[in-house]
Amino acid sequence: MTLTTAIEEIKGLRFMTDNLELQSGWAKRMLHASPYLHTAEEINRELEKTEEMTRILRDASLSSVIDRICLKLAQVKDIRGSIARARDSQNLDDLELFEIKVFALLVADIRQLLESGGIRIVPFPDLEPVIAILDPEGMRIPHFYVYDAYSPELSAIRKKMKALAEGAEKELEALRHEHTLLEDRIREQLSSRLHTHAEAIQEAFQKVGELDIVIAKGKQVLSMRLCRPRVSQGTTRFKKIFNPQVREALAKEGKRFQPVDVSIAPKATLISGANMTGKSVILKTVALAQTLFQFGFHVPAEEAEIAPVDGVRLCTGDEQDELQGLSSYASEMLRVNSIAQEVKGGANLLVLVDELARTTNPNEGRAIVNAVLDFLSAHGTRSLITSHYGGIEADCLRMRVRGFVSENVTGRLTIDNINEHIDYSLVEDSGDTVPQEAIRIARLLGVDNDLLDSAEHYLEENITNTRGQAKAENAAPGEITNK
Repeated sequence: MTLTTAIEEIKGLRFMTDNLELQSGWAKRMLHASPYLHTAEEINRELEKTEEMTRILRDASLSSVIDRICLKLAQVKDIRGSIARARDSQNLDDLELFEIKVFALLVADIRQLLESGGIRIVPFPDLEPVIAILDPEGMRIPHFYVYDAYSPELSAIRKKMKALAEGAEKELEALRHEHTLLEDRIREQLSSRLHTHAEAIQEAFQKVGELDIVIAKGKQVLSMRLCRPRVSQGTTRFKKIFNPQVREALAKEGKRFQPVDVSIAPKATLISGANMTGKSVILKTVALAQTLFQFGFHVPAEEAEIAPVDGVRLCTGDEQDELQGLSSYASEMLRVNSIAQEVKGGANLLVLVDELARTTNPNEGRAIVNAVLDFLSAHGTRSLITSHYGGIEADCLRMRVRGFVSENVTGRLTIDNINEHIDYSLVEDSGDTVPQEAIRIARLLGVDNDLLDSAEHYLEENITNTRGQAKAENAAPGEITNK
């Protein structure tokens, strides 16, 4: 999987990549083609480069050097076609020779700037031999033509052509023909000489993209206050994880995003909590952080320790449904089945499912949630499953969003200020019930009292009936229970 594919699957990832200050179009294409990293060694290698660049960016004495490097990077054009032709020993035309010369001059300037700042984060090959081939006069200007310095014979022909008087068209035409043949022969010779340096040119082109990307990553670490995650072999832990896109959106409204702590053991974890308590945002934020980690990015948290996985499977119900024509329940079950088959096949996944089986009746929905939790726990799959169902008895870890804090409400509660009275932090939960806050919140929001009184009546009646049913089911055979 490449970063381009992940961007389509993980909410918030496009926001992160779009906010990278990349200087060249080539670096952006290279970034989007980045592969998903599976091993701790691969991930740590990328994280270390970004960490080193962050230290460099914090050094005020190097700021002007970095600025000048970025100006050079912005001038880099995508010359993959010219490089490929040089590698294939094809004869290059003037435009292709010009592109390679300009690129080699830029690389020489970037190398000099890196050396002046003692920056060795991305080592560049030496392209001075390429410059010597394409700049025989040593002018080091971004321009190319077949110079007189390439051939005394060419120089002599040009002088003759310039000296010929008007009316000597026949002689001039012969000189032009000879001139064209000689220039073509020189281009062929230059192409042959450049072929021996084609691998170094290709390597330098790759290094330019790497340097552009790592500078942009370092700047993003500082601007967004991201952290370098440690690689874990067991439980994944985030301290004060946050969602950069949601945080920015809230900041524009004068609101604050509340970071939360999240732990994900190699087992299923059930997250309960009333509606409006941010369960969906938690799952999307964890999916984003895990995916950033797998592509070698720092992550949005104060601290993080993350276990590598083979893939992230996020099911929230609000993504565009690729299974057109099916009900939301059918689509969800097919996605759950796909995950189950991957897990059975030995895939090490991070599974994140929001409000599993919410679109079916509560009895069957509760049974499905229990079954999925048992299955994921049995296979040691790191997973977070949110649900509003009570009566979950499966073998799993349990967390609950702390939820609505009515004690802090002053004045009237409105849709604009309700988030200020919700505590989004996760706490351990040993019970099998979920908070029942919907009616209380509706009442504080000013919803009609008669309507809510009726709702409370039905709720109390349902609780009484449920308790009676449970008591009857637990009675010994032949025992009569009081209704």
